[in-house]
Amino acid sequence: MNTVLRKRDQLSSDLTEFLGRKLVAGTFHAFVDKLHKSLPQPILRSTVQASVLDLLKKELTTRQLVETCWRLAGNLETLRDQEPARVWQRQTRFEWVPVQIMEARALKREGRFYNRFVFQSQAGSIVPRRMVQHWSTRKTRYLTSLRNASGYGFGFGKHRRNSRGEQMGRMLYLDVRQMYRLRCWLLLDPHRSGDEPVAFEIGHTGSTMSFNRELIRGRDRYESRCLKGYPTAPECHACIYGTDHCPLGTHRKTYTKGTCPMCKKEAYFDPLEEDNPELCLQCAFEVRDLL
Repeated sequence: MNTVLRKRDQLSSDLTEFLGRKLVAGTFHAFVDKLHKSLPQPILRSTVQASVLDLLKKELTTRQLVETCWRLAGNLETLRDQEPARVWQRQTRFEWVPVQIMEARALKREGRFYNRFVFQSQAGSIVPRRMVQHWSTRKTRYLTSLRNASGYGFGFGKHRRNSRGEQMGRMLYLDVRQMYRLRCWLLLDPHRSGDEPVAFEIGHTGSTMSFNRELIRGRDRYESRCLKGYPTAPECHACIYGTDHCPLGTHRKTYTKGTCPMCKKEAYFDPLEEDNPELCLQCAFEVRDLL
């Protein structure tokens, strides 16, 4: 996955001169030429052009550039087979795609807890689309402990207790927020997919597990020191800092502090809260159950 992202960034950098320009006539062909030159060989220019026809006659934005370069970087084998990597319209085949979890949060509906996951595709025909799945807490815990025939999984440690009942395990799964930024593979089903891709099976490789283990180890206070240097720091999933201030964060934006109008207490607020942005973390969670 890291190779794809590096190639995406390299392609985007090579083509920044076209930002803000309308891709018509000679400008479009110059864009295709530069993109073709930046891609590894052997890939035909006609294949590259067919892959970016969606940009024709459009003024190129930063988002369009990054998404286009990501799509091509994530489908190099497809391009080498001289098959265009077009914008996803529908799923035509069973396909394993690498993904990274970009949101992991607990929700409650009618008194029952479940977890919401947002998966960011890293490569494959659907890149850079995202997929949403809802897992029960039981399913989540099961999948965090599951290993495939090769011994690969999300990378959490096993619970182990000694004769005195003391927990001896390390790098344990304790909270759904620990899933944030972990990587895996999802198998897309062409029969279940419609306007959106649908996955029905989860997979792991040595590469994804190694990435996850390093992240999990960094977040475990028994294994690693707090990057902020706090001697009594909590586990990362209980920390206010997001990945905007700490690379080990388990959410994207650092929580802010203020007085909640509902509970009247000094509390923390999630800047990315959409449903009830005026409420603190706890109250927003409780109110969501009433919707």
